[in-house]
Amino acid sequence: MKLNIGCGNKKINGYIGVDKFKCHAADYICDVENEKLPFEENSITSIILDNVIEHFYDIPKVIDELVRVSQKGANIKIITPHFSSLSSWIDPTHIHHLSYFSLDHFEKQSVSHYLGKSVRVKHKKLSFSGGISGLIARLIFKLSPKRYEQKYCFIFRASTLTFNIEVL
Repeated sequence: MKLNIGCGNKKINGYIGVDKFKCHAADYICDVENEKLPFEENSITSIILDNVIEHFYDIPKVIDELVRVSQKGANIKIITPHFSSLSSWIDPTHIHHLSYFSLDHFEKQSVSHYLGKSVRVKHKKLSFSGGISGLIARLIFKLSPKRYEQKYCFIFRASTLTFNIEVL
């Protein structure tokens, strides 16, 4: 079973739509941040959140609920604007503005109490716009993602973050 959390009106073939609001693609109405998903533990093989995570107040609580219903080896794909992107700031419903390193937090032993199961960030990607500005951003980022975010991201802006998290 595969879930599309915060599906809105975006139906994805093979995925069950779950949203807080009644909308076109929602098969289930569930406020993931404040109630349990209506699925058994260890029953989900894949979850996607496409431009949704930045709308939750309590990201650790949401991740924990996603992990609870996920099987070992399940993939949780999270797509969100990078904090330097105008898209991150233009929507007044965005509560969080995430970094390339934000979800690494859940892999730290010192914060393992946030989640019932362990996870690892299997893959992460930062996308940039085209043109000379995008090329410069990609070059700086390739040399040092940390330095890019610390010094250059508001000069040469990124666009989209994609995280693939594996449930262990």
